[in-house]
Amino acid sequence: MISSEMPELLGMSDRIMVMCEGRLTGIVDGNKATEEEIMRLAAQHMA
Repeated sequence: MISSEMPELLGMSDRIMVMCEGRLTGIVDGNKATEEEIMRLAAQHMA
């Protein structure tokens, strides 16, 4: 599943792969994922 909707990702995913500008920046376990962690990974290499 591909989605930019945070509630959908958090509610339906066992594992979330986060990408930024076409690069994989992290993988988060769905049970432990938080919106803050996903956003941190999504902005990781933009700084």
